[in-house]
Amino acid sequence: MLLGRYLHDPLAVMEKCRAYGDVTYVRFPGDHDFYFLSRPDLIRRVLVDDAQSFVKGRALRAGKRLLGEGLLTSEGSDHLIRRRMIQPLFGRRRIRGYAPAVLEAAQATAGDWRDGQEIDLNGEMMRFALAVVARTIFAADVEREAPEIREVMDASMRVFHRFLLPGSELLWKLPLPATRRFNAARRNVDRFVYTTIDRRRATPQRGDDVLALMLDAHRETGDEPLPDAALRDESITMILAGHETTAQALTWTWHLLARNRAVEERMVEELMRVLAGRPAGPDDIDALPYTRAVFLETLRLYPPVWALARISTEPYELDGWQLDPGATLIMSQWVVHRDARWFPRPTRFLPERWIDQPAPPPGAFFPFGGGPRLCIGERFATAEAVLALATIAQRWRVVPHTPAPGLDPRFTLRPHGGLSATVRQRSRTAATKTA
Repeated sequence: MLLGRYLHDPLAVMEKCRAYGDVTYVRFPGDHDFYFLSRPDLIRRVLVDDAQSFVKGRALRAGKRLLGEGLLTSEGSDHLIRRRMIQPLFGRRRIRGYAPAVLEAAQATAGDWRDGQEIDLNGEMMRFALAVVARTIFAADVEREAPEIREVMDASMRVFHRFLLPGSELLWKLPLPATRRFNAARRNVDRFVYTTIDRRRATPQRGDDVLALMLDAHRETGDEPLPDAALRDESITMILAGHETTAQALTWTWHLLARNRAVEERMVEELMRVLAGRPAGPDDIDALPYTRAVFLETLRLYPPVWALARISTEPYELDGWQLDPGATLIMSQWVVHRDARWFPRPTRFLPERWIDQPAPPPGAFFPFGGGPRLCIGERFATAEAVLALATIAQRWRVVPHTPAPGLDPRFTLRPHGGLSATVRQRSRTAATKTA
């Protein structure tokens, strides 16, 4: 019964487990031991200090069906080698180089809207974020050059819930319509990616997108060049992780801004003071601390990755509990980020807590994971969000139609049924007053 409730409403089950204590033990059918952790020091032990004693959870291991052996799913030495090779591609200098693609996509989004227009806000943020990753990874336009990317992402979201089910491998063997759509979409995107790789390998001037940089990344680390299959896996992983999470975070940011007018006013005042009506640029990423704090506070209240799972690979002692190999540990950002012990007034949207208040204890805020598996695109995602908010909020006020949308916790935390909204044009004079 508990397994059914977990699959139907995992957030409610995690909140209930938190009420029982900082470590809650549950045995699911089939002798599956689950431990729900909600204390920061224990979370830090698992993710950072003793990370070598654990591997990824069931969902991401099953996700190899789409992602292959990319950074998100690979383990052990393979993961370490790839991370060492790819990490420099997301350093500060590289992120500034990707900024024009972010700004171009944000300006295109803002330019498409009309005053009083009703939009699918979640769909618009998905379109924006997918355009960014396609341009930064492949230097491609999704709408014109690579519709396969959108197709495989849509098909993947329809079947992702299967990864959480016991016996999910059997479902993949059945000729279900969603399975056929997924397999066809994967074949199409593989064809696009491998064709792009072949084209780049044959071109002396490869460009400066992520794929081009990955082709030559081994020259800096001394490792073997990544084979085509690895380049494919990393590209698909970056597309999925890089657009889905950012899109959901931005969707929830607009929702929270609309519900908290004082926060919106302070953010727009910062934009007008710093930018003075001009377009945002790479130099503004660090010049907009309150806008950045707005995004961090959204990640706290509505973390796109709402839970992490690790499976023990050896006997392990945790806060008095003796874990057997194969035990699953669940750590929920949704639960821990809303714990009053670490975040006073936890349900309030208070971006200033990230500017003029003490930092939460290590392990209390982990929207991008932690330790050796900390999301490689953490800084890029934050920079992308700041530039997107700065570009769009100068021109538009977004008014969602639903004051309290339901939650749809699949691969990421989505608003149930999307999120419709009306956009209102913001003149420079009105923007200063945030009308």
